[in-house]
Amino acid sequence: MNNFNKSISGIIILFIMMFSLSNCGQNPTVTQDKKTVEKDTLISKDTIAIDSNLTRLSNLMAGMDTLVNYQHKNWSLDSIKLFSKESSAKYLPMLNTRLVKINEWNKKNLKESGVPDTSFAFYPFSGGDFIHLNWLLPNAKEYLMVARENVGSIPNLIEMDNKALIKYLKGINIVLRDIYNKSYFITKNMITDINNANHVNGMLPVILWAAAKTNHEIKSVTFFDIDSTGNTITQTDHKCDGVRIVLKDKLKKQIKTLTYLSVDISNSGFKTKPGVLTYLEKHVPPNANSFVKSASYLLHYSTFSDIRNIIIKKSNSLIQDDTGIPYKYFDNKVWNVKLFGEYEMPVSDFSTNLFQKDLNLAYSDSTIYAGKLGFSLGYHWGSGNQNQMFSFKK
Repeated sequence: MNNFNKSISGIIILFIMMFSLSNCGQNPTVTQDKKTVEKDTLISKDTIAIDSNLTRLSNLMAGMDTLVNYQHKNWSLDSIKLFSKESSAKYLPMLNTRLVKINEWNKKNLKESGVPDTSFAFYPFSGGDFIHLNWLLPNAKEYLMVARENVGSIPNLIEMDNKALIKYLKGINIVLRDIYNKSYFITKNMITDINNANHVNGMLPVILWAAAKTNHEIKSVTFFDIDSTGNTITQTDHKCDGVRIVLKDKLKKQIKTLTYLSVDISNSGFKTKPGVLTYLEKHVPPNANSFVKSASYLLHYSTFSDIRNIIIKKSNSLIQDDTGIPYKYFDNKVWNVKLFGEYEMPVSDFSTNLFQKDLNLAYSDSTIYAGKLGFSLGYHWGSGNQNQMFSFKK
């Protein structure tokens, strides 16, 4: 906590006690009429002050809060410190054996390919996995994550008693259990976890956890829906299509925008709500750095051809495993492809018919195969025989 916050800690405490976050969909920094279509150009992100309440809440959920200003609460600080210790014990192995290594790996890929590392970052089928996206592309100025899971609300931790607080904090680690151990969310586990009203109820708390873990402060949080023309309409309820978070990287002093969409990106989903397809067409630039991981092989099916086409059209580079876009869609007149790791049959949860013979053959081509992986990222975490493809346009 900086000296300014220390000097006004008493004011902050009083402010927190007087104003709860129960109406959590309201943005404390930027307010607009619910019926007004947002105009992003009207407000400079640089002029928005850090929201100290949201920043401290994200730090508390991440086990990174100093607890200086919580002495007035009837909380067991020892219990909170124990949560912090347990959280660190789960996070540090992932940091050292996976996150740091994927950062170094992709930094080398981008440098060798000449692809800018500050470009728009696009992550379909993401869940709330901002942690891997940020470590892969830490210099991006704008991130867009898309998945089916609910947005979720900002937890009203300040008003919780000690028992409810500790239960919620532990719920964060429960939702993250598969991210910690396997690098991806298991859908059935996540559905169970976020449908428990006493625990995390969506992806926003997990994203705020990741923002804190990656040294970001929170400037603002804005909820919105997407209308039929692909424009966004600010909402005050977290039961909506998306959330936009303005972040500040504390170390680099860089302002970033992170958007999470809770929408159906199957062909039928786009047909039901065509504004989402229009939004993606308008919002994702043609030079995006894209990422697909542990995506249940959905992009192999004709029922997801629309989002597959968007990824191919909009991406300047694409990092993915074999659960992403099939190898046959990468025209060698358009794409340069580098293959890493080892390719083998899909894990037992998925059909062996998804095995790609052409990709398997490509792994024996010394002009395409680029070497082993020094980290675990994807479904084959048990055997360690994992694959990654780094593709970039010529």
